[in-house]
Amino acid sequence: MMDTIRTAANHIVVKIIFAIIILSFIFTGIGFFGFGGGNNARDAQQYIAKVDGEGINRAQFEAIARKVTSKSAGDPTFIKQLRRNILYSQITNFLSYKFAEQLNANISNERVKEFIRQDQEFFENDKFSNKKYLERISADGYTPDSYGASLKTFLKQQQVINALVNSSFVLPVDSELAKLKDQTRTVYTSTLSPKVVNMDDVKITVDDEKKYYEEHKSEFYRKERVKFNYILNRKSNYIDKIRISDEEVQKQFQKNKKDYSFPEKQAYSVIYVTDKEQADDIMKDLSSGGSFDTIVKTVNQNDGISPYGKNGSLGWFNIDDSLPQAFKDANLKKIGQISEPIKVDDGYVIVKLDDIQKSKVMNFDYAKHIITSKLEDEKLNAIFDSVENKIQTAVNKNPNSLEAIAKDSDLDIVNSDWSYYNDITTILRYPEVRDVAFGDQMIIDGKATGNVSEMITVGQGINMINFVIQIVDYREEGIAPFEEVQAEINRKIYQNIAKERFTSTVDNILTQLNETGSSSNVNFSQSYKLTRNSNVLDKKIVDMVFDLVPSVTSKRVFGVQYLDDKSAAIVVLTDVKTPNEQKDISSELLPLYIKNIYSSLTEDIRSKVKIEIMPDANL
Repeated sequence: MMDTIRTAANHIVVKIIFAIIILSFIFTGIGFFGFGGGNNARDAQQYIAKVDGEGINRAQFEAIARKVTSKSAGDPTFIKQLRRNILYSQITNFLSYKFAEQLNANISNERVKEFIRQDQEFFENDKFSNKKYLERISADGYTPDSYGASLKTFLKQQQVINALVNSSFVLPVDSELAKLKDQTRTVYTSTLSPKVVNMDDVKITVDDEKKYYEEHKSEFYRKERVKFNYILNRKSNYIDKIRISDEEVQKQFQKNKKDYSFPEKQAYSVIYVTDKEQADDIMKDLSSGGSFDTIVKTVNQNDGISPYGKNGSLGWFNIDDSLPQAFKDANLKKIGQISEPIKVDDGYVIVKLDDIQKSKVMNFDYAKHIITSKLEDEKLNAIFDSVENKIQTAVNKNPNSLEAIAKDSDLDIVNSDWSYYNDITTILRYPEVRDVAFGDQMIIDGKATGNVSEMITVGQGINMINFVIQIVDYREEGIAPFEEVQAEINRKIYQNIAKERFTSTVDNILTQLNETGSSSNVNFSQSYKLTRNSNVLDKKIVDMVFDLVPSVTSKRVFGVQYLDDKSAAIVVLTDVKTPNEQKDISSELLPLYIKNIYSSLTEDIRSKVKIEIMPDANL
């Protein structure tokens, strides 16, 4: 469990919010204050963990956990990582306090006051605010005395840790590491593949397979699964069979020109008002010779009032079902014609017909694509529907024979391998299919019934598919029987032998190279000049090159790096260049030294105590 906590504590995502956790420790008193003695039946309810018999208060732990995990976006895995990190930090916090007590560390009251006065949490207008300080600690359940005591404990811990850790330094002589850091190495490379291995003599017997099965049974645990046969009618399979001639397109165009015409358009202007009396007054002005366009400029130019936007020209509208109802009600036929006020939501509208564009037949070249797509869809649907009807007729005729249904439908039977519920690699990815496959019709008392399903249709449009399935075998969850996994075992044994022989062969080639300087299996043709950060080769190869120990007699040095089970890189180191100039890299090394010292210190303190994680810790 503690290894799991340590892993979570080092996770890069968790470190991002480490500052939040530290801040929360200060303001919730999590540290030594979360601990209490005792050992009774209520320990699991009271404590989240115990350190040398002293318990971390579960309620306080959950309070801090809620604060921190509120920023986790609800991801359960991430939440558990955060909880582990919090507990890890709490235990370290407690142990550092105990360690500080043993060393008789002391913090003056003046140091506590100074720390508080410098805390930006209590600043207002760039200055410390006593009012904000009191409000903030009060909101977290503190009095000035209790907060001061908590802070003194925290500072005492930090004093000891900083004294031991931050006093680290790097000797100037250590900066000689810079020469190694900036070193360059020249190598030639060659790649080996499994072709160097002879596998002709490999004979795997049934006894070998059974022995492997008995020794590795846990590898063959399987979820509930089925094996099935099926036929399918996929609409997209018929796309390549569709052919549309120019004559068909031309005939469709001439026969249905109305369908391939641009609809009539009319342009409208409107005056919208919210008051009936105002609408009537506008109509009187218009009847007396008033100009519609002049009146528009004086009425409701605020587009937040009119549902049509600003009063005036609204542009062109198709004369079809999309035409606004008010314009339909206006029923204007002549250009310049103006309607009576028409009641609409929250007001009245006066409509003017500005212009008319008569319906126009499309240019044939423009309509050709539309017609072709329409005819293709019709033919595709016809072919698919024809096969679908054949399947349905065959199912009705031979409900118990998939072979007969396939023959009558002119379709092939597909045989599946073992498939799991919701198996995305098979047709069980479709809910409609898997629900039938694992349903009562197909499986009874842990056995496949051999029944044939009704026709199952999934998808829409071009993705529509018909299935008819038959479950031919069923296995419950558990260790798969030998016969089911025999072929897999055979492959595993063969691959293991191949891997062992490949490794052995490569090692022998490396030995031969080191002894004689050459091998018939290796051809060094490509040269590379590498630094430690080079990316011209795989990072693992670069690291291996810089791990090679150069020869003091300028003899060539060989190395190997396995990239996977099927390839290995052989290199020969031919040159090493180390810069003469020595740079001071103390500032780069110091953070690494401090980190290592801190890790060693905390691990050493931990190694001397007994840490117990309580049940139901949700870690």
